[in-house]
Amino acid sequence: MSRFNTPSIRTGGGVDVYTALAGVAALILLAGCLLMTFHNIQYSSSSATSDDGGVFKILD
Repeated sequence: MSRFNTPSIRTGGGVDVYTALAGVAALILLAGCLLMTFHNIQYSSSSATSDDGGVFKILD
């Protein structure tokens, strides 16, 4: 029997290293996006205009 004929499906069900790294990178990216969104809301609401800050307000 050749080693190329054996099935390559794992039966452990464990998390792959690359899957874990991709998950951590996605969480860091999500946290960075949320941080910048909240910073944008705070910055736009503290400007000299009377408009309230919002997520989609364009800053001058």
